[in-house]
Amino acid sequence: MLIRPSQKADVHSIASVYIRTWQDTYLGLVPFGYLYTMSAQRLGQEFLNELNSNRVVSYVAEDAGQVVGFISGGFERKKDRIYNGEIYALYVMKSHQRQGIGAKLVSALATHFNHSGIYSMLVWVLAHNPYRRFYEKINGIYLGSRSTPFAGEVLDTASYGWIDTGLIHL
Repeated sequence: MLIRPSQKADVHSIASVYIRTWQDTYLGLVPFGYLYTMSAQRLGQEFLNELNSNRVVSYVAEDAGQVVGFISGGFERKKDRIYNGEIYALYVMKSHQRQGIGAKLVSALATHFNHSGIYSMLVWVLAHNPYRRFYEKINGIYLGSRSTPFAGEVLDTASYGWIDTGLIHL
């Protein structure tokens, strides 16, 4: 398993992982119509724009030349006073889960954050996401919840945080 910085050539693979994991994980949690109208072309362009912006940091997990997971993050988007970094997305294909890949991706992002002067981070997840306990297993502290508008509905979300990115070496 190779964890490496994302490249422009990865954007279509990242879009594929994103769509597949959303459809596998969020069926029944987010509007059905949203899940099945996701566009790999549109998402690929969004990921390419993020990579080109230099405001988003992204890593992929590669197994036998195939992208099987990714993480992206950057500065915390709501100007939190304590947590200045944020995991924007973390997805690993179902076939590759429970192998430590997610933890390695978080560690890579946290290391980058720490070297860039971002010393704390948080993540927001759907409150009913069956995999949200992953963040507790890697020492994320439950910070709270909020309601978030999404695709014409209001979804409950929960946040987890790490006060020191320098301590995340999983």
